[in-house]
Amino acid sequence: MRLLPLSIALGLSLAALPALAQRGRTPPPPPAPTACTDFHAFTNRAWLQANPASAAQPERSRLGLLASEAQQRQQALFDAAQRAPATPEEALLGAFWAAGLDEAGLDRRGPEALREALAPLSQFRRPRDLPQVAAAFHRKGLFPLAEFVRLEDSQGSGRPLAAVPAPLGLVDPAFYLSTEAEARRLLGQYRSYVEALLRASGLPEAEIGPASEAVLQIETQLAQALAGEGPDARSSDSLRAQDRRYVALGFAALMKALNASTDTLVVVSPAYFATLSRLAGERDPQRLRWYLRYRVLHRLAPDLHAPFRNAHAAFFASALRGLPAAPAREEHMATLLRRNLGGLNDAAYIGRYAPAPLRERATRVAEGVRAAAIEMVAKAGSPEEARKLEAIRFDIAGSATPGFDGEGLAFSRDDHVGNLLRLSRWQEARVLANRPTPVDPLPARLPAVQWLPAQGLLAVSAAALAPPLLAGNDASPGPRDFGAFGALVGHELAKRLEPGSRGAGLGPLYNGFMATPALRVDGNRTLPMNRADLAGLEFAWAAFQKAQPQADAEAKKAFFSAWAELWAKSQTPEALAAEVQGSPYAPAAFRVNGPLAQFPPFAEAFGCRPGQPMRAANPIGVWR
Repeated sequence: MRLLPLSIALGLSLAALPALAQRGRTPPPPPAPTACTDFHAFTNRAWLQANPASAAQPERSRLGLLASEAQQRQQALFDAAQRAPATPEEALLGAFWAAGLDEAGLDRRGPEALREALAPLSQFRRPRDLPQVAAAFHRKGLFPLAEFVRLEDSQGSGRPLAAVPAPLGLVDPAFYLSTEAEARRLLGQYRSYVEALLRASGLPEAEIGPASEAVLQIETQLAQALAGEGPDARSSDSLRAQDRRYVALGFAALMKALNASTDTLVVVSPAYFATLSRLAGERDPQRLRWYLRYRVLHRLAPDLHAPFRNAHAAFFASALRGLPAAPAREEHMATLLRRNLGGLNDAAYIGRYAPAPLRERATRVAEGVRAAAIEMVAKAGSPEEARKLEAIRFDIAGSATPGFDGEGLAFSRDDHVGNLLRLSRWQEARVLANRPTPVDPLPARLPAVQWLPAQGLLAVSAAALAPPLLAGNDASPGPRDFGAFGALVGHELAKRLEPGSRGAGLGPLYNGFMATPALRVDGNRTLPMNRADLAGLEFAWAAFQKAQPQADAEAKKAFFSAWAELWAKSQTPEALAAEVQGSPYAPAAFRVNGPLAQFPPFAEAFGCRPGQPMRAANPIGVWR
């Protein structure tokens, strides 16, 4: 069977216009698609006409629009959280966001914030002062030499506490060690950045040169240590033994100052800490004092007053990344939020946009599809595959993740640097107390329905609980819920299974589909996803029938229309060609027409006759 998208059919019809014009006749308009000839075009005709692709936007899709709508909801959440927070999570989020966007406030408070951040340096007079200086920095939320994390122990004996290297200014050690001309040029620009920060901090001009040289020398030595051992290099020993091994760093004194109770300590990258301990033992601590100053400046530079922000942007945005300008303040804040407060943002987003009734409805659909899949797979003679489905856990908008626990965390609306330091202290305190901060496996703000094999989890983000996946506000699932969201859940469940030769006929079938008159779909490459599409529809339809055994003809049509609307997509010929040649999925039109033509309940619902494109003579099944 050969199915042509509506755009191709129109193109073939238009090609006949010149000949008809020569005969003096007006050509008839191309026939409108029907449900039984091209269900994708029939269902999405109005959407496709309203959303044409262009050179400026080569691809437009309904799922892409869902992502844009989710981003708009995220921005609306930020605005509401600043103006009138509805929950404690929104209050925290709003204060953090408002302070970070207030560039005038950064300029006003920056000098004072910097003086407070650098205050521990006044205690650093002799090498033996380093442990108390490090503790003072940690109490402020600054970790210039080492950070603490909890490791996942493969032996199952808990989550041991570990000291890990603080990131270098240029995170990749290769930047410091490469002899290539481009790397050396960048290193020279990085030196200028170091000098700019030291100068902006008020360091006397006579010290700028020696101080920047000391910073580069120390970072190069640390880079050599990091590059000289594997990424898994570590030593696990008692805290007392580690304290003796790295005597100048004073791990035991630091743990005591931070009220951390631990008998053992894992040191990740022992060579880094050995080098650091040797540097800390130098008779004159001036070089290390300069280095600590720089580490604090570099940590806070993007969030201090303008000279620091500008210097950071000039190197990291322009020189290193080649960007025409630094990221907008909103983008910077979004990055901070994503890296450090994903759980808080998820909790606020879920609370506002995925209320309990909506999550419960989605769960009912997902569980119904899973139950139908288990029954269908077992009946097909694959009990082991059915047990795989039974073992899958669902995470619907964070349902399998503990809620965000912000105990002890507080933010001010006019003290961004203070907020960052309070956040760092809070995070370290939780690490030292062995209190994990769980984060949803999928960010709430990004629409996704995804099988995560490493976790044995089928995760659904909060942003996915919206049209076209879930429509309306009904308490009970409707046919469209099963046809869209349910079929996507079924698709992901099917990816967990080993189908053997089931559905193998989809390979040659899709090989016969022409995306354009000169471009054929690769049925072999796209077979796994095509098979998952059809299996997902089989599972979702069975779940729908069980949930609504008395469903009328319109409800059945709505089920299939919901699937087709998911794949509304317009593309330029170039974008379509690129997709056909590289994607593991078939083009959108065939994700609709391909499986539905093989699914007898579709032909029955729309009255498709034998011989019509959307009714296969010998339907291919996967698990039915």
